[in-house]
Amino acid sequence: MERDKYIRIIDFCEGHGLETRFLYELQEFELISIQKLEKEEVFHRRELRRLERLLRLHRDLHINPQGLQAVDHLLNRVQQLEEEVLQLRRALGRYGT
Repeated sequence: MERDKYIRIIDFCEGHGLETRFLYELQEFELISIQKLEKEEVFHRRELRRLERLLRLHRDLHINPQGLQAVDHLLNRVQQLEEEVLQLRRALGRYGT
């Protein structure tokens, strides 16, 4: 595992004024994946954008981790549907409509 692809849990929490307990709760609801790397707990950089979105929802709207799981699922589904609509528009464009 390349170290620069991961963010230490402690660094993220300190930078966002957050208790590590919150990230462990997100992991319990399978919203993030925490791994051990050289005796430190980390998460992959590709999860950063999603994690920051979840944190904003939690702070701004006071949504608990269980609610975040539902919101995250719905947002992912909306994104999938938007991509599907885009593909369909492209396909229709090929037929000159």
